[in-house]
Amino acid sequence: PDVEVPEGDVKKGAKLFKAKCAQCHTIEKGGNAKQGPPLWGVMGRQSGAVDGFAYSEANKNSGITWSDKHMFVYLVDPKKYMPGTK
Repeated sequence: PDVEVPEGDVKKGAKLFKAKCAQCHTIEKGGNAKQGPPLWGVMGRQSGAVDGFAYSEANKNSGITWSDKHMFVYLVDPKKYMPGTK
């Protein structure tokens, strides 16, 4: 996507992840799938590619390889960026 990704803040990001993401996602290497897939190594990975996780067809067939730009736009509005995602 043609978007400018703003500079991140590690402390704010960690707090935001804990509040909004950690109940559904793990981030450690070898982490298990929860309601969402594990996020270890997500950047550079094909969307919908973690074995054993039941992705939506939209996610599996999106053709996205996760990058900072794709992730930024997705996180702003997942269902708008990838219609049909869970």
